[in-house]
Amino acid sequence: MNAWLQSLTQLSLAGFRWSLAGDLRAKLLDEGGLRLPEWLRSGQASIVKQGPHRIVYRVELPGLNFYVKHNFVHDQAAWLRQLVRPSKARIEFERVLAATERGIPTVAPLALAEQEAGVGSGESILITQSLDHCIPLHYFLAAVLPTFTEPRAARLRQHLASELGKLVAKVHDAGILHHDLHAANLLVRLAEDDRIELFVIDLLAVKVGPPLDWQTSRENLVMINCWFALRVQRADRLRFWKAYFEARNLGAWRRDAYGHKPYAEELNEIEELSWRRNVRFWQRRDKRCLANNRYYRKVQGRITVGHAVTEIAPPDIARLAADPDAPFRDPGARMLKESPSSTVIEMDFPVNGQIRRVIYKRFRVTSIKDPLASLFRLTPALRSWIHGQGFRERGLPTARPFVILHRRRFGMMHEGYLLTERIAHADDLHDAFAGLEFLPARQRIPLVRRLIERVARTIRALHQRRLSHRDLKAANILVRRWDAPADEPSAYSQDIQNLLYMPESAVWLIDLVGVESFRDLSLPRRVQNLSRLNASFIQNSAVTRTDRLRFLFTYLNCGAFGRCDWKSWWKKIDQATQRKIERNLRRGKPLS
Repeated sequence: MNAWLQSLTQLSLAGFRWSLAGDLRAKLLDEGGLRLPEWLRSGQASIVKQGPHRIVYRVELPGLNFYVKHNFVHDQAAWLRQLVRPSKARIEFERVLAATERGIPTVAPLALAEQEAGVGSGESILITQSLDHCIPLHYFLAAVLPTFTEPRAARLRQHLASELGKLVAKVHDAGILHHDLHAANLLVRLAEDDRIELFVIDLLAVKVGPPLDWQTSRENLVMINCWFALRVQRADRLRFWKAYFEARNLGAWRRDAYGHKPYAEELNEIEELSWRRNVRFWQRRDKRCLANNRYYRKVQGRITVGHAVTEIAPPDIARLAADPDAPFRDPGARMLKESPSSTVIEMDFPVNGQIRRVIYKRFRVTSIKDPLASLFRLTPALRSWIHGQGFRERGLPTARPFVILHRRRFGMMHEGYLLTERIAHADDLHDAFAGLEFLPARQRIPLVRRLIERVARTIRALHQRRLSHRDLKAANILVRRWDAPADEPSAYSQDIQNLLYMPESAVWLIDLVGVESFRDLSLPRRVQNLSRLNASFIQNSAVTRTDRLRFLFTYLNCGAFGRCDWKSWWKKIDQATQRKIERNLRRGKPLS
């Protein structure tokens, strides 16, 4: 590595110290420094990522494609850091070379530039060669792999899991600890004969040393698994672990003489730690939707305050904030619900430059106590906004909220207004079952079973994420109609490059006022949620006891972890359902 560094051309130009291969000087530099302005004007360069701390460009020249990462000293903390350590570009430059020297497939550095600052290192530039025909792993899984037909898709998915396990084992054996090793920092290339090649990128957050011990490796595996646990099947994750264990010689991948799996304890621990890490991560991000950032902006009107996603244009937000009740007076709006506590309509509204059908809900003030309560706790509209965005962070399907507004008087919140995505070709659970009643049994039974299993898996995912929905009734669960056309892109799929990309779903949970987040979701909470849904169908003869049992088996994932105690769950849910029915009878409230 030292010999290669010494072979680089060193020069000072336009306030930067450059280190680059001599044959690249004419291509990359002129008398004004890096030829980036010229490339931007000609369209040869485009911005890939942009933030206050760095900008990443992709440049395509004849015979050479590369990335330019320009790091800035954007705040006081960054200025203080650069006083005591090398520039970010130099750190990443040296770590890329160290990884390459240890046999890790990664990018090739082409040039390094550091600002000639009087104190510290200042701004810096790193240029790396593009890995042609490579795409980020998360994009490959979300957008490319689903386009392949079976059995090719299954074969590629299985091969990918094994190759990824071998790569991570190689990284750990090489003594490389990547603190930001997620799916977006792994590139995949599909070579001839469907051979998969993987590369590790973004090596700034890397520590190089001796081979990693098990404790350090486990922590790194937990970080990697956090994303995959939500989006990759258990069987494929098991293939990853098998390839990793065998590549690192961590033990025999087979049962012992007593039928036990020696490796299972470590795997279960990694899975559990991954979920705990995810829960902490989600809870930290839940309040991001209340701040100004790249995804959300605050709304301040003359009579209203609130928040909106950045896909809503400021003029459209301002018009809505000036008179949030105007849409309810529009004769073109379709009334969906009118009650003492709320009004819901369906209307058109511009989202990301396109007119979309949306749902607009007004939360009325039903008591003089409601505005006073807003001083001490979140309003129902604000809870719906926070949980709606939180569902997206957690990979849970719901109607995405676009705008939240409140009328504010004397510092207290009064009427609330929530604008959300409209789910096309969907019915609530009651209507979905009613729509299947008139089909022939041969066609109806498979559709009913698929519907039940989808709903059970969705509620299981809700509870896995330590969330409770105390009003989990049939009216608050939407499902795609059996005769709906092929899936249409929703508001979630507008940015599939995002790591938080939400895949299309056939089940959605709505009306999230009753959602709560817990560090550990207790058994009574889970039983309450399930009994609330069960009570919705207590008088519905279309849902049989066998259907309820199938739902429970799917929810408990019976068979995946050995025998499950479904009988005790059945009894607890039945008892809670009877209490709910009796309570509603005493209060004169119908079950819904």
